[in-house]
Amino acid sequence: MGILAFLSISFLLVVPQDADSPAIPKRIQFEWVGAPGYVKPIFIRCYGNRVEYYNMFQNQDFSLSLDELMDQLQGESPELLSYLVQLFQLNVKIKKQFGKTEYYPLLLVYPDGVLTSELLMVVIDKIGGLKYGQEPMLPNWEVPYQGLNSEG
Repeated sequence: MGILAFLSISFLLVVPQDADSPAIPKRIQFEWVGAPGYVKPIFIRCYGNRVEYYNMFQNQDFSLSLDELMDQLQGESPELLSYLVQLFQLNVKIKKQFGKTEYYPLLLVYPDGVLTSELLMVVIDKIGGLKYGQEPMLPNWEVPYQGLNSEG
């Protein structure tokens, strides 16, 4: 938890309180510097009390409370784990067909969501070979909606 905790605390200490009001959401745009164009991020938002993600196979948004995530870690109807396994299998299938697209889970970690992201990394690490990334977020940052008919 070291690096994410450090970054979260750094964000809270470095950003002036009057810079942006946390009450006013700020829409941000991700730029993939150095990442190949064929990599498609799958945003998974990690908050202190929940995980939010879009399941592209079911075309549906999901929100898991921290308790539900813990239940899934213990093997009780692991929908999130199943979704991540499907992503991994899709990536393998695309690679076998010499395709270029790779779906990449990107954990968007808000300052209060460090523990949640750590639990989620335990889930992802159960899937050997699924690559993922982490991006520290400020509390008022909004990410463009990610859905079937979305631009982002």
